[in-house]
Amino acid sequence: MKKKILQSVISIILCFSFTSCTLGQTNKEKSNLSLTQKQKLDDFEYMYNILKDNYPYFEVDKRLHNIDWLSKKDQYVEMLKATKSDSDFCSTLQDILKELNNGHTHIFSRDLYNETKKIFEEEPKHFSSWLKELNKPVAVKRYASLNKSSDSKNSTNSNSTNFITPNNVYIKKFEDKKVAYLSIKSFLGFNTEPDMKLIKPFLKEISSYKALIIDIRGNGGGDSRYWSDNIVPMLIDKPLTYNSYILLRGGTFIEPFLKCEDDLDYNKCYQISKLKGEGLKNTPPETYDKFKYYIKSSYTISPKDYVGFKGKIYLLTDKNVFSSSEALAVFCKSTGFATIVGEATGGDGVGGDPVVCTLPNSGYVFGFTREMGLNPDGSSNFEKKTEPDIKVPTDNSKYIDVDKDETIKTVLKLLQ
Repeated sequence: MKKKILQSVISIILCFSFTSCTLGQTNKEKSNLSLTQKQKLDDFEYMYNILKDNYPYFEVDKRLHNIDWLSKKDQYVEMLKATKSDSDFCSTLQDILKELNNGHTHIFSRDLYNETKKIFEEEPKHFSSWLKELNKPVAVKRYASLNKSSDSKNSTNSNSTNFITPNNVYIKKFEDKKVAYLSIKSFLGFNTEPDMKLIKPFLKEISSYKALIIDIRGNGGGDSRYWSDNIVPMLIDKPLTYNSYILLRGGTFIEPFLKCEDDLDYNKCYQISKLKGEGLKNTPPETYDKFKYYIKSSYTISPKDYVGFKGKIYLLTDKNVFSSSEALAVFCKSTGFATIVGEATGGDGVGGDPVVCTLPNSGYVFGFTREMGLNPDGSSNFEKKTEPDIKVPTDNSKYIDVDKDETIKTVLKLLQ
């Protein structure tokens, strides 16, 4: 099961600050680090070529946003020539990457850089390729030179308890209907231990109910192990297995990252032409033209501490379901674990952690999605998202009134 650890870190930092490039430097540091125009343009050329050979969603960006990112190279170069400082250069790079319209692709802030390093250092073997990039001297020097943001005391100098999402879990029993409701705001790994102290007893209490509603609307992801290692095993009485397909452009930069994956068999990297034999009907039009390889992986979740629940399970989704929460929606679609109700998700939940790359002159680090993950029907998960089995519009309210919410009411009506 892909962990999406980096997305978990990103979610944390977004709670505080994502100002990548506006943090100040001392005069001495400015003189030591100030980039020439040639260095800036060489860095962009490096980034451009890395993405050109490895990034999977250029054609999707054309279809969804009418942006041909690769063809805008000259325009981007002129934008970078106009930058007056290193921070201006960094901000412009961020703007350029935003045109890819992918939540996993961006320049790292100081806080994100530091938090990512700390968490990856807890699993140095698994994340050796990520750490190799983050520990390059030019990156260490660059991020050490940036002054702390006003929120750094809340992030880089704090422990994990500061990142636990307040009131992350909400539970309710519709006693008269024998329906249980479980809402989870975030799958951040930091929430797992405290949340399970509430969730596990609750699942045991409602084991005789006829239905369970799991609400992940607004859940931007975190760590897939939150649900794959804890919630799902308690609700199944037999193993559930599903296949996952990822497409690779064939660039060499991402190879070391793929080889680090414990649950990804890089030796089973097949020529893209063989994908035609997998029976996937809705693959993107660029599949056999822009991609060179694919990897097919099989994942199994087995029962653990099964509570005896035999009822129906419903998963509530909306457009803000992304990354690791999207992975749960894909799992439900692939295995039938739950009926999905609500809106289409945000996508990009099939695959592993985004890779990171250090620019050789500036030391700025950027991350990007390394593969195109496919839905069970072969369509791009990032492009097509996960469509609900039962569509119900969401009112986009930050506060959900459980007794009045239309999506919840729809499920309750189905159970009458």
